Amino acid sequence: MKIKVLNFYATPQLFVLSQETFENVYPFRKAKLVRSKGNKGDYILYYVWNVEKNGLDRKRMTIPKQYATIEERKAFVKDSIKQLNKILSLGYHINENKRKLREQQKLKLSNKTITKKVYTLREAYSTFIRIKKTQQLYKRGLAFIQNTLRRFVEWVEKENEGVFFLEELDFHLFQEYLMYLINEKENAPKTYNNTLGVLHHFYSECLKQKWLKGDNILDQFTKLSVDYETKNRPYTDKQVIDIKKDVLKQDTYLWTVISFIYYSFMRPSELRRLKVGDIDLDKGLIWVKWSISKVKKSEVLPIAKKLKELIITMELSSYEKEGFLLGKDGYPSKQKMGENYMSKHFLKIKKHFGFDKNSDYTLYGFKHTAVVNWYRKEKDIIKIQKMCRHSSVRTTERYLKSLGLIDDKDGIIGLPEI
Repeated sequence: MKIKVLNFYATPQLFVLSQETFENVYPFRKAKLVRSKGNKGDYILYYVWNVEKNGLDRKRMTIPKQYATIEERKAFVKDSIKQLNKILSLGYHINENKRKLREQQKLKLSNKTITKKVYTLREAYSTFIRIKKTQQLYKRGLAFIQNTLRRFVEWVEKENEGVFFLEELDFHLFQEYLMYLINEKENAPKTYNNTLGVLHHFYSECLKQKWLKGDNILDQFTKLSVDYETKNRPYTDKQVIDIKKDVLKQDTYLWTVISFIYYSFMRPSELRRLKVGDIDLDKGLIWVKWSISKVKKSEVLPIAKKLKELIITMELSSYEKEGFLLGKDGYPSKQKMGENYMSKHFLKIKKHFGFDKNSDYTLYGFKHTAVVNWYRKEKDIIKIQKMCRHSSVRTTERYLKSLGLIDDKDGIIGLPEI
């Protein structure tokens, strides 16, 4: 049986302190197991500060009857004590006056008759998503934002038993939710950071639309440390030779796709949307319009010599400029390549080489392969920054480090002896 620990965050009388007041955390006594021969059996005992009484309240938590075996009861007790002590150490306390004040604020907000629109959290969420849809975001990116925010809204409404007004958002609520993600949902650091990013973006939009006033509360939260990823692993020289040989035998159009990824540093999703008119062979440039760019910025990329040779063989002058460069039938067309075309065709190659079960190897890995090869040859971070379209050199440094390219081994060789 899966042990489900009680949701301490749902208790309306408990409030958590901000980081600035941690030094004045309310007194408490740690939770502990008490053996009892009473009708309800063993229980967990803890003492929590009561602001109105200006003293500690004795609280007990009984073990639910659903945990029948000794192992289940032990697991429940262990997890419950751990979570109780965690939230008590963070300043949770009983404050009935604050709860009543919050209810009064809700009532006051709901009775407002001024002309300014008073948004509920759900209304703000729905309007925010409509705004995002007008910005032509990628389907998967929009779905991630929508689902991440929806889960937050549903959690808030559940914890507050119904309608929750946007103006009620505060540091404590966000802190409770983020702790819930770590302690109860057991989010990995990357998942936690992505959620924090979406919440920050949502709050920024609320400020921009003047639905809220002040600073972005989410600025007070920091991201968790994340290990470097192996996703989109770069290919070795031998792997590239073997893959190229096999692809040219089975699927020459797939090699065209791979070549564009390698030489242009563009994402597969961007290449699907690239049009014939975006290629300027005379100037040797690729125009990446904001509407196809992941970061929604218009940029220009130089065309590498080998890529130019490939483009010439495509005879683009024979096609309409509004046609998609990589059409669905293997040549420029008004119908763009299907969303899963590239990955499905590359999966056959992965199966041939026996790494179809390894998600680290992807088509986008050829862009990382290009970065690795280029850096090893020239070690020019600025050039790579421009081709990768990074906003800063610092971003490029982190990116190169994640590929194992910047480890300062070369720099330490020249360190003078003493």
